[in-house]
Amino acid sequence: MHKQFIFLLCTLLSITCAGLALFTNGVRTPQVASHRLRPAVEDDLDDIVTVFIDAFRPSAGWQYAHLHDDDYTNYTWTCTRQFFQGEWESLHRSRTFANVITVPRDGGQFSSGDRAGERVVSFGVWNWMKPQEEAADSSFPFRPHQMHATLGGKCSEHLDVNKTRQADLGQQLSLAVEKYIRNLTEPQLYLNLLATHPDWDGHGFGAEQVEVGLREAARVGMPVTLLASPIGWPLYDSLGFRSLANITHEMFDGLGMLWSEYMRWDEEESGVRSALTVQ
Repeated sequence: MHKQFIFLLCTLLSITCAGLALFTNGVRTPQVASHRLRPAVEDDLDDIVTVFIDAFRPSAGWQYAHLHDDDYTNYTWTCTRQFFQGEWESLHRSRTFANVITVPRDGGQFSSGDRAGERVVSFGVWNWMKPQEEAADSSFPFRPHQMHATLGGKCSEHLDVNKTRQADLGQQLSLAVEKYIRNLTEPQLYLNLLATHPDWDGHGFGAEQVEVGLREAARVGMPVTLLASPIGWPLYDSLGFRSLANITHEMFDGLGMLWSEYMRWDEEESGVRSALTVQ
């Protein structure tokens, strides 16, 4: 079963991508009267894809790999949507959970049971990981950083990216995921993907998503791990994650380095800050 998410995004663009949700913008940030955190459903995929693309497009990793992005806006959305649909249909349901934060589409209040009136503005994907399961299934968990090769039609041509740059960065990140995430010696909860739409920065949605995972991990006595970008790092640090390793990703054409941070949280070692979040 294939388990490669899409492009090189979640680390190289804004790994575990809460990054853009850390900063308020007085012009763009809407006032939200109410919001709802709930499990993701298939009908959320259109909104999830929009959040995913809009959250990552400004990042250094996206700009580096997507040289032709402005020429293929609809193409990028359509192909990403096609890929997410395939991944949704082949999820390891017992080992993965995904949550969304929604707001009313009309800016008012929620209607009971009316998901059509909700808009997804943030989402997170989590993987329960155990050493024996990882050894048996090398394709798990999701691989947001890798380009999926089996999309049909024009999507298989990946017209919106620089394939050389993307393939190289994807390979570098694969090595990092293998070393720091899959080569585990104990069960853990891995924060695979976290994104908030930039129009909804400043509401603490990224922190709210992470705290759900911290509570789940504390309940079963597991640590939480992730790979953080420079933008996302302050959020995870504020929630008690510890930085264990810095990972650099060299760019072609003398453009320097992208970097990410391997971080870990557990209830005993992360101190007062984390204890407050899991009560």
